[in-house]
Amino acid sequence: MLHSLIFFAGMILLVILSSVDLIINLTIICFFLIISIVLKLPFFTIISKIKYFIFALLAIYSLSTPGEILFYYSFISVTHEGLYFGINNSLRIMNTFLTIMILMKFIPKKFFINFIIKICYPLKYFGLNMDNLTSRIFLTFDYLDFYKNYSLTFSNFIEVINDHIKNKSHVMNTKKIERVIPSVIDYYWIIGFFSSFILIQFF
Repeated sequence: MLHSLIFFAGMILLVILSSVDLIINLTIICFFLIISIVLKLPFFTIISKIKYFIFALLAIYSLSTPGEILFYYSFISVTHEGLYFGINNSLRIMNTFLTIMILMKFIPKKFFINFIIKICYPLKYFGLNMDNLTSRIFLTFDYLDFYKNYSLTFSNFIEVINDHIKNKSHVMNTKKIERVIPSVIDYYWIIGFFSSFILIQFF
């Protein structure tokens, strides 16, 4: 129940982040910084991993958004509106990743796996094999756990994967996979989330 509540709150926050302004985004990221310091979470590590994406957002919005010109040289022009949207969307992306980091800190892996399976469960009536889906999702998460400590780069990614395939490295940590069947309460959570999502769009 507690994990469901935390996950629900996180999903609502992700929805809210899509429509808040610069001041609120800045307030949220300061709040995340305080939480990260208290709980010793890798705040700056997360930001560092998406730094190129952030720089790209700043450049695209600053150079392509029409408005009041702040800087002009040759064919390059930076507008006030572009700078505002660039900073705001960069903060939004950072808050999104930090929200996911917080969720993964407090919610176990099994909860995420069960959630994905339960969301896909209605597809069973359209021919989806739930046993195959369940095994593939468990295996995917085990692979993520297995490779998260590797320093994968564009240059060595294929090499590392090929080495493990050739060596037939053991990856699957899950010995027994339980069949996941959604309960009535799970559908209440899903209906509550989508209802909250619809209501937020009107405010």
